[in-house]
Amino acid sequence: MRATLTYLACLLLSAITPLTCQDSSKPSISKITILPSEPVMPTGTCKFSTSGYLEMNGKTKITKAEIGNFIDSSLHDGYVVTVYPGTKRGIFVNMECTNTMSLATP
Repeated sequence: MRATLTYLACLLLSAITPLTCQDSSKPSISKITILPSEPVMPTGTCKFSTSGYLEMNGKTKITKAEIGNFIDSSLHDGYVVTVYPGTKRGIFVNMECTNTMSLATP
């Protein structure tokens, strides 16, 4: 009987140990960039790429409509826009000018 209890205790410990030793951190996505399937042709009026925190007239609290208008006008100017999730500092935006991008295919 004692050997059976010892065996069951060892079996239980061997089943629980791997569960408690697993890494509990989950992967997270920090950036999503959508690339065109074909080479980017120069369009728009942009002259250089830029990045930074989005602000309008000095304010960093921006409505969804204002963000949409900003992205729409940036795309018409020839930028490939990557918008990062908002943080305490604001919304970070990376704008790649298609006029300065290489036209070589990957």
